Amino acid sequence: MSGRADGLEIERKWLLHRLPDLVVGCSSTPESGIEILEIRQGYLSAATDADFQRAIDHPPDPDDPPRVGRIRANRMADGTTRFEHALKSGAGLVRRELDRPITARAFEASWPGTSGRRIEKTRWRIREAGLVWEVDRLQAPAVILAEVEAADRATALAIEPPEWLAGCIEREVTSESAFSNAELAFQQGLIGGDSDRTVGPAGD
Repeated sequence: MSGRADGLEIERKWLLHRLPDLVVGCSSTPESGIEILEIRQGYLSAATDADFQRAIDHPPDPDDPPRVGRIRANRMADGTTRFEHALKSGAGLVRRELDRPITARAFEASWPGTSGRRIEKTRWRIREAGLVWEVDRLQAPAVILAEVEAADRATALAIEPPEWLAGCIEREVTSESAFSNAELAFQQGLIGGDSDRTVGPAGD
């Protein structure tokens, strides 16, 4: 498993009332400085402390189908797809996280286990002033979010949204669990008529 060396994700999140003009109609090219991904992700059972420790002590092979956590397929602008598996826990500004690349075979083997706990979204990644801003437009529920990660808590709290984003912000939702991707995936499952919520959120 990879991710930050300390196994933490430090991230702030905002709810937007519209897409920023910067990303509307933009292209995913090195010249634009914007990367566009089409993402589908699903949630298995929530990871326990034992799952984290097992992954640290015995890193799984990329071809091993995940049994807990979040799986994600990222389709790039060039048509290629990157597959990921993440273990996450906690809520708010600082959360525990381990992630790893997996194969298409491992992803497809685990995907049925995420039924009722899935989302699809378009993500724009914008590099600016040493930060990577991510703007996500979910298909359902119809929500637009912006996120940015930082190296530590103090740096995260000092971040001010750039001008191109500030005018689109409805409010900050870093501490609102209802806007975690995991909870939004559960909401989508309910909207789709799947009321099976026997598994708790598996992080974001």
